[in-house]
Amino acid sequence: MPAPAAQPDEADRFWAKVDKTGSCWIWTAAKARGNYGSFHSSGRKGRTHRAHRYAYELLVGPIPAGLYLDHLCHNEDPACPGGDNCPHRRCVNPAHLEAVTPRENSLRGVASAALNARKTHCDKGHEFTPENTHHIKPSKSQPNGARRCRACRRETQARWKARQAIT
Repeated sequence: MPAPAAQPDEADRFWAKVDKTGSCWIWTAAKARGNYGSFHSSGRKGRTHRAHRYAYELLVGPIPAGLYLDHLCHNEDPACPGGDNCPHRRCVNPAHLEAVTPRENSLRGVASAALNARKTHCDKGHEFTPENTHHIKPSKSQPNGARRCRACRRETQARWKARQAIT
């Protein structure tokens, strides 16, 4: 009777599912919610891992507590559609990953909060300077808070006072 075939070790099993032909190392197997690669380990208590996190821990080391991995290849690609259609979410190249705070990861993205945070002027063209910016504390309706242009607020108040004077 022939000997049973040797089982590939977990790392070999992982790398067999990665296409390293380009700069991005693309995960070719199962995907989890959000189009991220998904890898089920046999060791480590048989957990399912995000493939990019698994690759990072395998080649770089543990991800510091409280930090997320940001895909730098995504940040450098202005043509990327983002969201669940982002092909960079399947990249497992550790050179393309950086451990950052959740806030930094969000602000590097293309969601409305990140786009608003990058704005240097309000919609009417007033610059967001420390003197011209009113910060609104977080609330239920705006859990991350907000900022408002003081010049626009002064203009709005002046229009309101002018209307009140007429009546």
